Amino acid sequence: MVYTIQQLAALAGISTRTLRYYDSIGLLSAQRNPDNDYREYTEAQVDRLQRILFLRLFGMPLTTIRQILDAPPAIQQTALQSQRTRIVQERDRLNRLLINLDQTLSQGGPTMTDEEKFAAFKEKQITDNDAQFGPEIREKYGEDQVTAANNQYAGLTAADYAAMQRTEAKMLTLLKQVAASGTINSAAAHQVFALHKEWLHYTWPTYSAKAHQGLAQMYLADFRFHQYYTAKTGTANAAAVLAEIITKYAR
Repeated sequence: MVYTIQQLAALAGISTRTLRYYDSIGLLSAQRNPDNDYREYTEAQVDRLQRILFLRLFGMPLTTIRQILDAPPAIQQTALQSQRTRIVQERDRLNRLLINLDQTLSQGGPTMTDEEKFAAFKEKQITDNDAQFGPEIREKYGEDQVTAANNQYAGLTAADYAAMQRTEAKMLTLLKQVAASGTINSAAAHQVFALHKEWLHYTWPTYSAKAHQGLAQMYLADFRFHQYYTAKTGTANAAAVLAEIITKYAR
């Protein structure tokens, strides 16, 4: 069966604008009707779109998806199997969150510990971070270290989690001030470094200056970190300033 762009958009639940964009970047190239030059999609392209949407579920970059789908079938199968694992994990997380909410709503239900109350939310943070930064972090630090860090974060007590949030908030406030000052040769900049190092200790099983400097390089190289620190501080160069501070003081 051959679909028009409007038919495929309705079938997949996405916009025709998205399909046109996918066509323009070579992710899902449409064929053209020889009579009117309109975009058309065959069964093979429908199957490819399904794979795109599966891989896109947790925010995988489109460039990565294109590389996977243009790779041999074995690589595609591995990527899809990985997505299946993540979907199962997300299903289980949502089930635990639903149980948590039911216990909260239930009068006279089982009493939850403070850790149980927030476990599902921490799991979501781990899932979100893994979807956004997982491949790069694993490539840089290795699967074992990432797993250990995730386990340590999931095991934080309510008090530890609150302290971690306060530490980051202090660091961001000072980072904004240092970025505005235009110099990292200051006591405030050194305190930003100390607070960032303290913040890392909540999730890093072991600390090393080399790994800290490697993280600084990721802050410089990856635009997503730029977006995060810009949003948190309201300062466009916050990620670059933080990377410069870490590079200077991590020894």
